[in-house]
Amino acid sequence: MLYRILTWLFILAVKGYFRSISIRGLEQIPTKGPLLLAANHTSAFMDPIVLGVHIRRTLYFLSRGSAFKNKFVAALLGKLHMIPVFRPEFEPEDVGRNEATFAKCYDHLSLGKVILIFPEGISKTERRLRPLKTGIARIGLGAEARNDFQLGVSIVPIGINYSNPHQFQSDVFVNVGRPIQLQEFKTSYIQDEKSAVREVMQQLQSELEKRTVIIGDERLEELIGLIEKLYRSELRDDDLPVDKLRQDFYLSKDIVAAVQWYDDHYPKKVMDFDRRIRSYLHQTDRLNLRDSHLKTSDQRTSIFQDIVSLILGFPLFFAGWIANVIPFKLAEWVSRKIRVREDFVGSIRLAAGMFVFLFIYLLEAAVITWLTSWTIGLTSLLLFYPSGVYTLHYLKAAWQFRYSLDYLFIWQKRKRLIERLRDIRQELIGELEEGREKYLSEIQNKMD
Repeated sequence: MLYRILTWLFILAVKGYFRSISIRGLEQIPTKGPLLLAANHTSAFMDPIVLGVHIRRTLYFLSRGSAFKNKFVAALLGKLHMIPVFRPEFEPEDVGRNEATFAKCYDHLSLGKVILIFPEGISKTERRLRPLKTGIARIGLGAEARNDFQLGVSIVPIGINYSNPHQFQSDVFVNVGRPIQLQEFKTSYIQDEKSAVREVMQQLQSELEKRTVIIGDERLEELIGLIEKLYRSELRDDDLPVDKLRQDFYLSKDIVAAVQWYDDHYPKKVMDFDRRIRSYLHQTDRLNLRDSHLKTSDQRTSIFQDIVSLILGFPLFFAGWIANVIPFKLAEWVSRKIRVREDFVGSIRLAAGMFVFLFIYLLEAAVITWLTSWTIGLTSLLLFYPSGVYTLHYLKAAWQFRYSLDYLFIWQKRKRLIERLRDIRQELIGELEEGREKYLSEIQNKMD
């Protein structure tokens, strides 16, 4: 019951926290039968929350065993479908208890349940895939072996790609792959269990690498981010029947591959380009300009429409602001006061926001009911959340309008500088286009 209630609440919280969510391949997840979900792990509790609210099956989770030491906490975590696992690097004295963990997983799979496992074994906010632990393969193959490989366990690889999991109103793209059928490894498992585990893990590693953006060299991470900021929108094709986040994912993978190739073959060129793109973006930041302002020459066409839209929408915005400003500020204050590891920041913000908003919404509805009637109080309670979503959209539109006005003001005062920055931008884009063509040509020649 507790699991269900939190799932419903987190559905609203996740929709409010992220600016946009895109999921590819959700239909790959079987609607029944035993299943292991294997995902990369960059944002602690945020990862299981994002998957839990979008996968329409009840999930069970492997979780770090040290959290279960207190009996009350252990009972609570059990209600949330968490299963303790003890890792040698964290709980060496409790590793023997993993036999019970494996047995419980076998039982769950025998009953056709779904277990979510993060095979990296640790959460860290990086665009990398750390070495995978073999536990997921041993659990799946062990459950099959117990049932003479007639159980039908499969492993579904899932890539979770955030623009920034710790930033409110960021984006997330979830990339689901085809199930790995463990029955196909029966012969290999009978001949050599360890060899079969390695085969499964190699296939899983390959599938997860396809579904996540991986930067092998952390030296290049910041440069790649700057190129994405400047160039990815240039490559995006708005006519394709594919949403923006899905396109951005594949474009980012291409950008990473190209930058790494250039760093291997032309490192001096990479260093020079790094210096110049930083200089350009530093100048735009100093002037409080966005790169998008320099992308087109005329920013005035939509100003009148924006003014009309903001004026007409103000009454709804004001009502939503009144209802949501207190819980928003309070949730922000609470999340700042809680000191956690970097990879926990986003999930703490999400959870703190969910509980604070729920409490304040109920309190505000109670006050309205006391002052008016229960009908108006209940209606208000139902309108608080959508009014908050509208308020967010209104504020974003207002900030964009302000940036456009700032740009026009700066353009009037410093026209020559703006034109020079626009020329620098075109030079950088032109060099990126040339580099892209050279990279694709070299890759094609190698394939031929």
